[in-house]
Amino acid sequence: MRSLLLLLLLCLALPATAAGPRLLDVGLAIFDPGIPEDESTHSALEIFPRIRHAEAKYLPVTLRRELVDSDLWGVVRVMPELGVLPDVTVQGRIIESNGRQQRIHVLVSDATGRRWLDREYTAVSSEASLQVGEPYRQLYAQVAADMLSYRRGLNERQLREIQGVSLMRYAQSLSPDAFAGYLGRDEDGYQRLQRLPAQGDPMMARVERIRNQEYLFIDNVDEQFGELHDEMATTYALWLQYDREQKLFRQDYEQRAANREKQGPEGSFAAMQQSYFAYRNFRIQEQDLDELALGFNNEVAPTIVETSGRVFRLTGTLESQYTEWRQILRQIFAIETGLPTVDGQGSNFSAPLQ
Repeated sequence: MRSLLLLLLLCLALPATAAGPRLLDVGLAIFDPGIPEDESTHSALEIFPRIRHAEAKYLPVTLRRELVDSDLWGVVRVMPELGVLPDVTVQGRIIESNGRQQRIHVLVSDATGRRWLDREYTAVSSEASLQVGEPYRQLYAQVAADMLSYRRGLNERQLREIQGVSLMRYAQSLSPDAFAGYLGRDEDGYQRLQRLPAQGDPMMARVERIRNQEYLFIDNVDEQFGELHDEMATTYALWLQYDREQKLFRQDYEQRAANREKQGPEGSFAAMQQSYFAYRNFRIQEQDLDELALGFNNEVAPTIVETSGRVFRLTGTLESQYTEWRQILRQIFAIETGLPTVDGQGSNFSAPLQ
């Protein structure tokens, strides 16, 4: 009975949707590039670190667009870090990515802690798929399909609770003490709503305003990731095609070389020339990849944002800008409510207008 009452109150607290399934907001974190710390292994594993870092920001946008195109989710955003904002979070780790195949480990969970997906996905390229420009899109289409399949197995009560828990988790991230006791855990360890703030609670109104300010910044970040993705798309597709052709040529060459004698005895000019050409091709490829990665690895333009009548200019990478903006919002919340900041200290926020 108590659980039913909470859900009825939650229906009033959360925005209404049109007839049909409740739409959950999704946050996709920048992927883990999967780069081993031991640099001596990179060459054998055919890993170019700068390219992997670029792919870690490129590939979540590909998945985001699959989810958006389905028109069956709420707002889908690529985020520098997940935190507690989204109803559903998606994390990925690149295991292998080259012109022949791509392997990604994907972890999807919702705000209650329920794990939707925790598995590896693999896609193999072909000459035809490379010509189209997105040889691994079927991989992300499969992830999107599996996410939708899981969500369809949840009932309306579970969907509403995910959204309610998401909102209260965000409130607790702003002020753990003020919102203690609103969430608990069930016998399976998932977070559940214990109670809700009173309707019209001014504290919750501030929470939602701060949350919306954070979402506005994330929307700007998401848009920049999309622009960088589009700038990189053509060159990235060419690199995948080039990488695949190089590997096929190398395999064919090794097979042919095994069936015939070397061009010359070890140490001869012919043998050294053969080794030099192989090294030269590798270096050219490596330089091309470095140039490809510049768009994602350079610092982006400053972001100008406004809140509470104050204007702020954020600089540096998208990740550092987001961290700075979150700190500003939490300090503003502490000033408005008189509550301590998350670290337990009073706010000393007195940065001049910029």
